[in-house]
Parts: sequence; structure tokens; C-alpha cells
Amino acid sequence: MRKICVVTGTRAEFGLMQVLMKELKEDSEVCLQIIATGMHLSPEFGLTYKDIEEAGFKIDKKLEVLMSSDTAIGISKTMGLGMISFAEVYTD
Repeated sequence: MRKICVVTGTRAEFGLMQVLMKELKEDSEVCLQIIATGMHLSPEFGLTYKDIEEAGFKIDKKLEVLMSSDTAIGISKTMGLGMISFAEVYTD
């Protein structure tokens, strides 16, 4: 069985990937893993990780990385936190 991990950070890209994710979930030869991060975990953006769950998906890991800043420094810090957090996923 192949493991495929989908990482989603925004409602917009989740919407684009949802059909593919459904197909992967229904494939008996695939173990779908989902990591929710970024805007999905922010109350400011509506805690949209709930949309993922309501669509019938199980979230395997939630990674908090979002900083409330859209400056170059804020985006860089968010990316750095993301890299550190993903390293934690692979050491669990």
C-alpha cells in the first residue's frame, strides 16, 4: 500500500484538491494522510480545518505555522516554522 500525504493550508487550494483527495481516499491501494496547516487553523480565517472534516476527511496532523503578517519577514518566518514543524511529523 502506498502512502500519499496531502498538505493543505488554505480553503482555496483545498477546494482545488478535494476531488483528487476523494479519489485517493477511495483507492484501496492508497493510504491517504492529510496535514492541515496555515489558514485552516486560524480563528481569524474561520477555522476552515472543519470544512475538511465536514467533507469526510480525517486530518492526521494539524501544524500551527501561520503568523498574522503578510510582510516579507512574516512570510519567511511562517515558512521557517513550517519546515521545523514538518520535521516533527517525520520524526513521530
